[in-house]
Amino acid sequence: MATKKQHYIPQVYLRGFSPEYNKKNSTKKDKYTIYCYDINSKKQNYRAIPIKSICYEKNLYEVTSSDGNIVLQNHLEKLFSNIEQKFGEFRSKLERKVFIEDNYRTKCFLTNEEKIFWFTYIITQILRHPKTLEVAENEAKKILQVNSQQAKNIARIFCLPFFKVIDENSIESRLINIYFEAMKNMSIGIGVDKDKKLITSDKPVYIDLKSFPCKEFDKIIFPISSEICLFLFGNKNKGKYQKNFLFPIKPEDREEIIKAMTRSSFGKLYSNHILDKGERECIKETIRANSRSRL
Repeated sequence: MATKKQHYIPQVYLRGFSPEYNKKNSTKKDKYTIYCYDINSKKQNYRAIPIKSICYEKNLYEVTSSDGNIVLQNHLEKLFSNIEQKFGEFRSKLERKVFIEDNYRTKCFLTNEEKIFWFTYIITQILRHPKTLEVAENEAKKILQVNSQQAKNIARIFCLPFFKVIDENSIESRLINIYFEAMKNMSIGIGVDKDKKLITSDKPVYIDLKSFPCKEFDKIIFPISSEICLFLFGNKNKGKYQKNFLFPIKPEDREEIIKAMTRSSFGKLYSNHILDKGERECIKETIRANSRSRL
C-alpha cells in the first residue's frame, strides 16, 4: 500500500531542529516537535507542532498509469528512505567531530566521501521539492503538449531518475550533472553553533546565483541541524575562504543563515525555539529588502 503522506522535507532532517533532538527522554520518533514562523503573516507559532504533520503532500512521488492507478508503489519513497538513513549517519559523523577544538585548524575537514554525500543530498533535496516538480510539470505541458497526469509522471521520471539505470549522456543524467558540476569546485565550510539556534525552512537549500545553468554557484547555504550549517563558496566568494574547513558560527553568520532561509522559503521557517525579537526583526528586514528589490 502506498504511503499517502510523502514528506518533501524528511522528518529525519527536521528532527535536527526539534527541541527534543538529542534529549535522552526523546526516544519515540513521533514525539519530535518543531516551532514554526509564518513569513506571510509574520507570526510566530508559540506551540511546537509535530514534525510528522508538516512538509508533505499526498502521493507526491507516485507515478500513475493512464487509468489513474499507482505504478511501482512507494518506489521513490523507499529510495528516499535509504538516502535519509544515510543522512542520519553522515550527520552523526559531523556531530562527533565538529566540537573537537583541534579540527578548527585542519585544512581538510570533510573527507571526499562526506563531500560527495552532501553534494548528492543537496541536489536530491532540490529536485524532490514540489516546487521544482511543479516547474518541470509546467514545462512538460508547454513543450510536449501533454495532459496534467502525463506531465506529473514526466516531471518525476525526469527530475528523480531512479526508476532504471540511466546512461551518463541521458537528459536525466545531464540535469543532475548541471548541479554537480556547478558545486564540485566550490570551497566548503562547516559552521558549528554551540548555542544550537540555527533555523531552517520549507526549502532548506539556499543558492545564490545570477543565472542558471552556470559554471559555478556564488554561494550555497544548507543548515544541517540547529548546531551545524554547510556553506559552499564559489566564484569571487571562493578566494575569501579556505578550501575545506570548520569554523565557529558567529552572530553575523547566524544572521546570514536567517536571511538565506527567509529568502529561499516558500512561507515557513522552522526552529527548536521561539524566535526572539532580534531574529524576527532580521526576518522582517529581509522581507522588506526583497520587496524593495522587486520594485
